[in-house]
Amino acid sequence: IFRMRRPKSHFINGKPGPQRLKKTAPSSSMVRNDSDNLTKFVLDSLNQVLYHDDRQVVSIHVTKMLDNHGLCQGSTEVYLRSMDN
Repeated sequence: IFRMRRPKSHFINGKPGPQRLKKTAPSSSMVRNDSDNLTKFVLDSLNQVLYHDDRQVVSIHVTKMLDNHGLCQGSTEVYLRSMDN
């Protein structure tokens, strides 16, 4: 899950914080970053850490959204599951 940072214009008086999101702020949006580029970055980052090579990855599900948590600074969540042969 890629939670993308919200622009200041989405917040009351342009100041991020809990309960400061404008009612008119979009809940989701087409954000600039391509999902495939974000995914490739994560896969490359985990090479030699969680697997020998990202060629071992057999399935990927990607979600990209605007962050709605805390200060809405953005985050990345990665969930892994081992596949038995």
